Amino acid sequence: MNSRTKNRVKLVFIATLFALPVMSAWLVFNNPQWLEGGETKNKGELIVPAIPSNIDDYVGSSVAIDLADLKGRWVLAHLDFDGICSLECEKSVHMMQQLHTLFNKDSSRLRRVYFNKSTAVAGDFLSTAPKLKVLPWGDAQISKLTEIVKGLKDGDMLLMDPLGNIMMKYHQDADPYGIQKDLKLLFKTSQIG
Repeated sequence: MNSRTKNRVKLVFIATLFALPVMSAWLVFNNPQWLEGGETKNKGELIVPAIPSNIDDYVGSSVAIDLADLKGRWVLAHLDFDGICSLECEKSVHMMQQLHTLFNKDSSRLRRVYFNKSTAVAGDFLSTAPKLKVLPWGDAQISKLTEIVKGLKDGDMLLMDPLGNIMMKYHQDADPYGIQKDLKLLFKTSQIG
């Protein structure tokens, strides 16, 4: 093999070496099913794609409530479909409060909301829960939400990003440390909220 052929082989090898990662990324991008079933870090159910929404859409229209402090913050919303805050509900709300406390310096980035279907004033437990915003809602708002987020049940929790997108769902009996890990990871990578 003469030197010209050797140089051409080296050039083709180097070009292939640099083109291989680009071609691999293009193949995976065009075939996302190859990645399905892979291991994820999140403990909740990721809603893909995130659902653009506005928290104002789910508050009962007969009540004027200031929601300005929720704008630009991460919102963990507890959903009440039947108007009864049972023992499991109280445990879940208490767990959300403990979770909020665990964030320490990042606690200002998270807001907690309880969507209350009950027409009565919020019970003692809900009204005394620190830093919990209890918002009224009704059947119209519930049906609107269940249309866009499939599989919701009474007591589920939704995580909304600072832009208002619904991005993750947790069940009422979710592991609080799993939720904490998810939020810490989101807080670490997010530049907003």
